[in-house]
This record gives sequence, structure tokens and C-alpha cells, in this order.
Amino acid sequence: MKSPVTRGHGNHRGLAARFGLALCGGTAVILVAVGYASLHLQRSHLTRLVENRATEVAEVIRRSTRDAMMRDDPGEVRRIIQTIGDQESFERIRVFDSRGKITISTAEEEVGALVDIDAEQCVSCHRAGRPLARVEQDNRTRVFRAASGGRVLGVIAPLHNEPGCAEADCHAHPPNTSVLGVLDVQLPLGTVDADLAASERQLLLGLVVAVLAVLGLAWLLTWRTVLRPVARLTRATGQIAAGDFSQRLVAGHEGEISELTDAWNMMSERLGRARCELEELNATLEKRVDEKSAQLEQAHRRMFRVEKMASLGKLAAVVAHELNNPLAGIATYARLLRRRSEEAASATGAGSAVSPDEADLRRILALIEDESRRCGNIVRNLLLFSRKPAVHFGDENLFPLLERCMMLLRHRAELSDVALVLDVPADLPLVECDASQVEQVVLALAINGLEATPPGGYVSISARGEGETVSIQIRDSGRGIQPEHLGEIFEPFFTTKEGESGVGLGLSVVYGIVERHQGTVAVDSSPGSGTVFTVRLPLRQPRAAAPEVAQKEVQVS
Repeated sequence: MKSPVTRGHGNHRGLAARFGLALCGGTAVILVAVGYASLHLQRSHLTRLVENRATEVAEVIRRSTRDAMMRDDPGEVRRIIQTIGDQESFERIRVFDSRGKITISTAEEEVGALVDIDAEQCVSCHRAGRPLARVEQDNRTRVFRAASGGRVLGVIAPLHNEPGCAEADCHAHPPNTSVLGVLDVQLPLGTVDADLAASERQLLLGLVVAVLAVLGLAWLLTWRTVLRPVARLTRATGQIAAGDFSQRLVAGHEGEISELTDAWNMMSERLGRARCELEELNATLEKRVDEKSAQLEQAHRRMFRVEKMASLGKLAAVVAHELNNPLAGIATYARLLRRRSEEAASATGAGSAVSPDEADLRRILALIEDESRRCGNIVRNLLLFSRKPAVHFGDENLFPLLERCMMLLRHRAELSDVALVLDVPADLPLVECDASQVEQVVLALAINGLEATPPGGYVSISARGEGETVSIQIRDSGRGIQPEHLGEIFEPFFTTKEGESGVGLGLSVVYGIVERHQGTVAVDSSPGSGTVFTVRLPLRQPRAAAPEVAQKEVQVS
């Protein structure tokens, strides 16, 4: 099966051939018709000239013999006719009387013979069955074939009964007789036919030359103005179909073809740009699909984490509610037993020594009290994690809030020999937030920094306005976080603290508070180089939008 381009080339050739043949054929038919008409007109014109000449010759002969006929001198008439008929331009000359008898002829053998009225020289006058009184000029000539085969032009000149002839004494004719006889002059047309044939050959040759010239000119103009531009467009279209969009055509003279060429160039340029864009799009499509897939996977993990945290929150609330009261009772009774033991020892005497069993009992009671208190702290953290307290938004100035956090942390920092640094400009913009919850976020992150920083290190709290948000940074010079732990630090109950100092709920609570404030929390840490937590809060809370899940950005240096 041929491709569209191949079929287009075939159609182009067929169109060019059909158009050229139709144009040339039509032009040739018109020129041949015009030439044939011209030949016909020329033949008619020459025949008319010869007929007029023959009529004039016949009239001259008639006038030349008039006087001799008026004198009734047949010899003189015969001599004049014979003299004239001896010329090569005459076939023969004859005189008929009214009965059709040849009285005088240049051919002696036919003198006295009767001519049939149906002969070509008589039918003009006897067409109605009787002689005509007057013969029209157009009916006086005839053309026929001689015995030799050549064409002969015959002209008849009626000999009318003139008054002088009718009144003469010699051979008077009745006055009612109008035609006394006929002078028949026959001229050979061989020379005329030869001249006419030569003229027709010249005219035919000129016609052929004119037809060929017109056809050549028509083909040249058609090729230059139509076929060649169409052929260029067809070839260029084939190149476009093959994928080459760099082809450009040069417009010729002004006109439809020039406008078509300009439109084709514009179309080719636009198609080339569109193909480049498609290739670029195809080249980046896989990358975009991977990016979107990664975003969807990240969103899926985030939603899974949110659902898990919600489930853990519900479980934590139930567990905390069920364990809070028993743990409080255990701690209370352990403290009560320890105090009774101490009071009993005091009552016995201050100087008496404490028995080993008594000391062991007090140590056990203190351990029970401490462990119960620690369990109570875990339960309280579980309640904080599970509950979502009502948020009371208001326009807050973060500068005094962060100063209050520094005041609360100063004593602990002095005990740990860690320097506290506050870097907050006084012209911070107001932030629409819950001040107590933001304070809880800063304290939780700063306490984690103090616990992770060895003596001699530092913990800094800074804040900056960033367009429509405020950025709060808590930076420490502690041990940092391992890269494999960065993706899990916001998970509930995940902790890297050694011993019993942490339960893994602090960062989860921070994450929940930032989420409720439509903000983001990011961590940047590397082992041995400290940790930086960055909390970004919007200056204004969106009113119509539903709360979005807080974004956690983890960067590993």
C-alpha cells in the first residue's frame, strides 16, 4: 500500500499531466478551428475573386462580339471567339441559341450539336422547366470536372433580345423573346488550384507553427507559474512527512502561489516547534511521572502516619485513663509506708542504728515511689499526645514569649554548663497563634537540645520574619542525630535518649501543635555537628481551608 506522500507525488504527476494536456489540447483545438475557418474563408474569397474575374471576362467577350452579332456576321463572331479562346487561360468558349444548339465553339467538333437542358451550363436558366427571363449573378457560374480530370469554372452570359436586334431587318426576333442565346465561357482552374494549394500549405504551416508556439508558451507559463511551485511544495511536504522540518521555500512573485508558499513556511516552522516541544515533553515525561509518583508515595506515607498517630492517640487515651488512678494510688501508698517507717525509726530513738532490713525496706519503697511517679509521667505524656486541646488563636508578639522561654530554661542550662543564646529582633511581626502551645513547642525543642549538648556547648533560639511567615530556629552543638533516625524522630515512642530520661512523645506533641497551626517543622542534623530545628508559622491562619497535615522536612548534612 502506498504511503500518503507516495500517493501525493502520483497525484501531482497526474494533475500536472492532465492539466498540461487539457490546456495544450484545448489551445490546439481552438487554433485548429480558427485555422480551418481561415482556410475556408480564404478559399471562398479566392473562388469569389476567380468567379468575378470570369464573369468580367465573359462580359468582355460578349461586348466584343456585340457589334458583329448586330451586323449578323457569324464569321466575325467566330473569329473573335476563336482568337480569344486560343489563349491558355481559356478551356473553351461556346455560343448556344435558344434551342440549346451550339452555333459557335472553339471546339469545332461540337458545332451544331444540341445540349441537354439538364447539363450544368443550362440548368441555371431552365431550373423551373422553362427559360428564365433573367439569371442572377450568383447562378451564372459553375465549377465542374473536365474530361481531363481538372477543375473548370464555367460562366454563362445570357444574350438578351435588345431593341436594336428585335427591330433589325436582317434577323428580327419577336419582342417577347427575352433571351436569344447563351455565351458559355469555360476557364481552367489548374493554376488557381495550384496557387490556392500553395497558399493553403503556407497557411497550414503557419498554423502548425502558431499552434506549437502557443502550446510551448502555454506549457512554459503553466510550468513556471503553477506546476513548478506545486512540485516544490510537494517535495517539501514529503520532507516534512519524513520528519525534516528545516525545509523552507523561497516565495516568488506576488500572487496566490507566493501567499501559499509563505503560509507553508509558517506552517512548517510551527510544526517544527510543536515537534520540539513534544520531544522535550516526552523526554521529561518519565521524570515528571517519577516525581509525581514520589509525591504520591510521600503523601501516602504521611496519611498512613497520621492515621497511625490517630489510632495511637486513641489507644494512649484509653491506657492513660485506665492506668492513671492505679499508678497514683501505688505512688501514694509507697510514700505513706516510707514515711511511717521513718517516723517509727524516729520514735525509737535518734541514736539507734537502722537495721539492714529496715534500710532495704526504705530503699524498696523509694524505688516503688520513683517508678510509680515515672509511670505517671508517661501516662501524662500519653494524655498530652492523645488530646488535641482547643486552640485559642490571637495576635501574639513572639519576642516576650521567647524571652520567657529563656528565663524558664536558664537554671537548667546553668546546671548542665550549657550556654543559652537568644537572637530575636524586637520588631518581629505579630503572629496569629496560640501562645501557650507555641511556648510548649519552643521549650520541648530547647530541652531536647540541652539534653543532647555536652558541657561547654550552646543552645540558641532565634526568630526571623520571612514574608508571610515567621521562622523560629532552635540550634544546639550536641551530638546530632544519625541519618537513619531522621525519618523516625517524629514517630510516637521513638527516642534516642539513653537510660530512662525519655519516652519518645515530645517531638510527636511538637508535630501535632505545628500541624494545628498550619505550619511546617524541619530538622537538619549530622552526627557530631549538632541539630537545627526550624519551625515556620504563617502570620495569618487560613479561614476557609481545612487543616492540612504539617510537612516534615528532613535534611541530612
